[in-house]
Amino acid sequence: MAHRVNIMLDDHVWKVLQKVPRGERSKIINEAMLSALSTQRRKEACKRMDALAKTLPAVSMEEIVEWIRRDRQRVR
Repeated sequence: MAHRVNIMLDDHVWKVLQKVPRGERSKIINEAMLSALSTQRRKEACKRMDALAKTLPAVSMEEIVEWIRRDRQRVR
């Protein structure tokens, strides 16, 4: 389902958008919005993971290798 919305565009964005055929503008705006929102979600997730990493204890390389080996054996 599509929704009609009113948005404000900067003059330079509007000038560029006017060069796009009328039937294609909504598609381009939809794709740009999805891309921007996806990027924003990834950045927020990275910030949360960085904050979480600061609260966790340090892990040695040996421990990591052991965890990977155990996990590989479990999958078989």
